[in-house]
Amino acid sequence: MARVDIAYIARELGVSVSTVHRALHNTGRISEATRQRVLETAQRLGYRPNLVARALRSQNTRTLGVVVTGISSSFYARMLDGIESAAREAGYSVLLASSHDDAGREQEQIEVLLEKQAEALLVAPASPRQSAEYYRSLVAEGFRLVFLGRHVAGVPTLSVETDNVTGGYLVGQHLCALGRRRLAVLTTVPAKRGYSYVQERITGFQNALQEVGRGRAPVLGEDIHDFPLSLPEFAHLVVQSYLKQGGEVDALFAINDDLAFGAIGALLDMGVRVPEQVAVVGFNDEWMSPYFRPALTTVRSEPQRIGREAVRLVVQSIERGEPVPSQRILVEPALVIRQSCGARVNTTTDL
Repeated sequence: MARVDIAYIARELGVSVSTVHRALHNTGRISEATRQRVLETAQRLGYRPNLVARALRSQNTRTLGVVVTGISSSFYARMLDGIESAAREAGYSVLLASSHDDAGREQEQIEVLLEKQAEALLVAPASPRQSAEYYRSLVAEGFRLVFLGRHVAGVPTLSVETDNVTGGYLVGQHLCALGRRRLAVLTTVPAKRGYSYVQERITGFQNALQEVGRGRAPVLGEDIHDFPLSLPEFAHLVVQSYLKQGGEVDALFAINDDLAFGAIGALLDMGVRVPEQVAVVGFNDEWMSPYFRPALTTVRSEPQRIGREAVRLVVQSIERGEPVPSQRILVEPALVIRQSCGARVNTTTDL
């Protein structure tokens, strides 16, 4: 028999997990009729709340709950390394969950972490627009919530992110300085375009071009509204289609490294030399970026530092008995110049 938890009750009633949580814990805004429905269903299904969690309700568990969209990329692996090491140094343990970019799954994972009495939630939001109201409800109920790597507009809480506008600006400035004139931006798959970092990187890049009178660069891939496959596959399709349709480009900014890998593959398959004919720059500095051929010029986004800073701030709020501050902490990026841009220099330019 399936374990009866709050996610199970939510599916049974056709309501959100946050509604069930509020009903069972008598918190938040919820109608009395809905509360009774939840309580009656919980009793009928034999739901038993976590007794250990109840026993610890008035104590500090020194546990942080972390939800990221996945753990396969080096970006999140390095962020988690920063989180775990900073938490260990502060005497806290970490409970980890992955949403796989699914808002419903993310909410279920968050509710499980709350049942386990995590004292704070560190979340890389899976679907900011879809889940904004849910995040606001968590903050309103007094839960400490910190966003990792991106923020959600209208949610009054802490976020720790790369300064993506500056990162995009560095790329545009560098490519213009190299004399590239037909520049383009490669956006990401539709499911990820609602993330704040996507538009911020594009904005920074366009700002750099406009500053030197180049005008706005075309954004490749934004006309594709459904694409379930991987980032490199998406990039390969978009770039190849653009070239086949007569599109001209001599510099391409892919808003992350996985897209850059796919873009380079498409260019080479079409007989275009990289970087001689087209310069390519990515973002994030994934582990394989220095070893790709040509070695990828990219923006280093400091995910380990993001993780450590998020833990430092949330532990500080716990120890002081205060809510986390409502602010954005922006971590400075650095441009890492390798072979794919044509500069043929191996150095790091810090802000």
